[in-house]
Amino acid sequence: MFYRPLYGEVGQARAAADAARARYAAELTREDVANLRCDIERLLMICEALWTMIREQHGYSDEELYRRVTQIDMRDGRLDGRVAPTPPPKCPNCGRTMAKHRPVCIFCGTPVRTDLFQR
Repeated sequence: MFYRPLYGEVGQARAAADAARARYAAELTREDVANLRCDIERLLMICEALWTMIREQHGYSDEELYRRVTQIDMRDGRLDGRVAPTPPPKCPNCGRTMAKHRPVCIFCGTPVRTDLFQR
């Protein structure tokens, strides 16, 4: 009987600590989301500026841009506003599957140029 109230207090203390950790994790997540939103806004401005320059200097039309975006979107067979991830490349020297985003084959050490737009 003496231990039951003590155990309850320990359990409450653990629950309070868990709640505090959860609040902290939620705050970090909110900050991450806010930072991502800022990054997206900045990238949208950069894309718009680049498109404006290309259109003005080279005479491309918005229709040509839409057509190209649709062409890229349809690479995976679905018009869904997303680009499908590319499979990891094969090493040109040993033919083994390479680790994504690695400039050197981990099996044979051959340097390999990766696609800038690989996902």
